[in-house]
Amino acid sequence: MAEAWWNLAVTGSEEAQQALVSAGTAYNRLFADREEQEKVAAWYEERESLDDELLRRQVDVLYRTFAARRGDAGVMDRIEELEAEANAVYGNHRGTVGGRPVGENEVRDILRTSPDEAVRREAWEASKTVGREVEGTVRELARLRNRLARGAGYPDHYHRSLDLQEMPVADLEDLMSDLQAATDAPFRELKERLDRDLLKEFGGEAVRPWLLSDPFFQEPPEDGSLNTDRFFEGLDLEALMRETYDALGLDVRGVVAKSDLYARPGKNQHAFCLSVGRDYPYDVRVLANLRAGRPDAYWMNTMLHEFGHAVYDRHVNPKLPYLLRGVSHIATTEAIALMMGSLAEEPGWLRAVAGVPEEDLAGEHEQLLARRREELLVFTRWALVVFRFEKELYADPDRSDLNSVWWDLVEGLQLVERPPGRDEPDWAAKIHVATAPVYYHNYVLGNLIAAQLRNYLEENITRGPFYENEVAGRYLLESFFGPGARENWRDTVLRATGEPLDPRHLVESLR
Repeated sequence: MAEAWWNLAVTGSEEAQQALVSAGTAYNRLFADREEQEKVAAWYEERESLDDELLRRQVDVLYRTFAARRGDAGVMDRIEELEAEANAVYGNHRGTVGGRPVGENEVRDILRTSPDEAVRREAWEASKTVGREVEGTVRELARLRNRLARGAGYPDHYHRSLDLQEMPVADLEDLMSDLQAATDAPFRELKERLDRDLLKEFGGEAVRPWLLSDPFFQEPPEDGSLNTDRFFEGLDLEALMRETYDALGLDVRGVVAKSDLYARPGKNQHAFCLSVGRDYPYDVRVLANLRAGRPDAYWMNTMLHEFGHAVYDRHVNPKLPYLLRGVSHIATTEAIALMMGSLAEEPGWLRAVAGVPEEDLAGEHEQLLARRREELLVFTRWALVVFRFEKELYADPDRSDLNSVWWDLVEGLQLVERPPGRDEPDWAAKIHVATAPVYYHNYVLGNLIAAQLRNYLEENITRGPFYENEVAGRYLLESFFGPGARENWRDTVLRATGEPLDPRHLVESLR
C-alpha cells in the first residue's frame, strides 16, 4: 500500500490512483475477520494481566490497528477511493495567475515577494480554487468516516480518531485552550505590528489575506531587512541537509537514494516522508519539490524537517517485534522534524553548516531569534484554526455554513479579516483536511515536545548546540529512535527528557 501511495505522489496518474485504491482495499480487508477482531479485543481487555511489557504493548498496537479498520467494508472501500481521488486532485491542480497555470511554489513566491497587490490577490485566490474542486469529496469523506465512527460507538470521527491516537479528548482540548490563552496577548501584539508594516508598504485601509506571505497565514511575513532566502543563494540544499545529519552521526544517504526531491509537472506539490514496510534495512523515502538553482529558506526548512522524520524511521531498532518497528507516535516524529527544520533560521547553524559569514549574521542574530518566536506564535494560532474547524466539520459535515465557520475561526484566532462577500470553501483547499484528518494537533504537540527535548539535550547531553555534536545523535538513537513503538508517547517523552510533557518550555520561548 505504501508503494502505491508513493507511485501516486510521484506520477499523479490515474493508473497509480487505481492501484492505491486496490492496495488500500486489500489492506483493510486483512482486518475484516470478525473472529479475529473479537480475539484481539479480548486480548486488549486482559492486557494488564500480561507480565511481558513488549507483549502488552504489541496487543495495544494491534488492537488500535484493528479498531481503525473496523466497520462496513463497502464504506471503507469508498473512503479509499475518495482519498485517492483527493490526493490526485491536490497533486495535479494548478490555479491561474495572469492567464497561466501556477503551482504552489509560484504562489508562495508571489506572496513572499510581489509588490503588486492585484497580482498577490490573484495568486491567493488561485491557491484556493482547489477547494471548490474537492469540497464535495471532503464532505463525503467526513460523512463516511462518521458512519464508521458511530458504528464503533463514538459520536463522530473526531472523537474516534483522537481515541485511537491515544489522545483523551478532554485533555487535548484543555491543552489547546491553554495554548490559545497563553498566545492571545503576544499574538495580538505581533499581528498589530505586522498589520501596521503591511499597511505602510501597500496602503489601503485593511490588511487582506493576500498581503500576508502564506496562503493560510501559517508563517509570518518576513521583515524586508532580514530576507533569510539570501543565506542560501548559490548553495545546495540537499548537501546542507546531508552535512547537518552527518554532524549528528546520522547517515541519510540511503534515504536520499530512494527519494524524489525536485519539482516536476504531475507530481504531488507537497513534501512528506514515507516508510515502506518494516523489514530491515528500512526502505525510507522523502518526497520534496526543490527547484534546481533556486534555493530558499522554505525548502531548507522542509528538507531538514522531512529528513528528521526519515532518521527516526530509519533508526528504529530492527530487533523489536514486528508490530513495534515504528515511531512511538505521530507527535514524537513531528517533534524531531520540527526541531530539525527550525535550524534553517538558527544563527549558529547558519554560521557552522551553511557557512554564512559572521559579519552577515552579526546584525541579525536578534532578528532571527525574534522571527523564530513569531513563527511559533503564528503557527500555533493557525493550528488552532484547523483543530477547531475539524471538530465542527465532523460534528455536522452537511452544515451549509462551513465556509463561514472557517472564516469565523480565521478572524477570531488569526485576526485575519475575510474578504468582503467571500463565500468559498477555502477550508477544503488545505490538503490535510481531506487526506490527513484530525492530524494538526500533532504539530502543536510536536512543537511542545521539540522544545522540551532540545532543552534537555543542550542542558544535560551536549552542554551546547545539539546540532554540532555526535553525542546528541547517539542520544537520540538510543533514547528516542531506537525504542520505536515499545511505549506510548507520554512515556517516551518522560524517559527521553526526564519529565512529563510540560508546555512551559514552549510558552517561555514565546515571551
